[in-house]
Amino acid sequence: MTPLRVAMIVFLAASIQAQPLDVPPSAAQLRAWIHNKCVSSGKQIGIDYPGALARAIRREPAGLAELFRYTVIGEMDGAAGEAHSAILFGLLQRWGDKRFAHVLRAQKPGIRKGVIDTIPMPPGSHFKFPLTYASARH
Repeated sequence: MTPLRVAMIVFLAASIQAQPLDVPPSAAQLRAWIHNKCVSSGKQIGIDYPGALARAIRREPAGLAELFRYTVIGEMDGAAGEAHSAILFGLLQRWGDKRFAHVLRAQKPGIRKGVIDTIPMPPGSHFKFPLTYASARH
């Protein structure tokens, strides 16, 4: 496991305040996790990051798909990448495996792989989210 991956998992664990995997983050928590760099990078590439997150929180597939697209073309270095990874995992928890995987499988293979590689899956979570985990090659 790479140091960045370990850092993302630690960040995620701290961000969700050690909640069990069954307790998804609230909408307010997800909004609080947005990093400034995600917003500025999103603007540069034509993605309204806060707007996409708001739509994804409302379970609108287009908002989630826009965040998936951000994963492969947006700023993913350092804290911005960690924040985005935590947000994706939080959305996976909120949407549930079946709905999240349905939106993910509609994306191009490169986006699917990027999202799967970005979500910090804690040990054993691939059993809890098998459809999402199986959405891309590992």
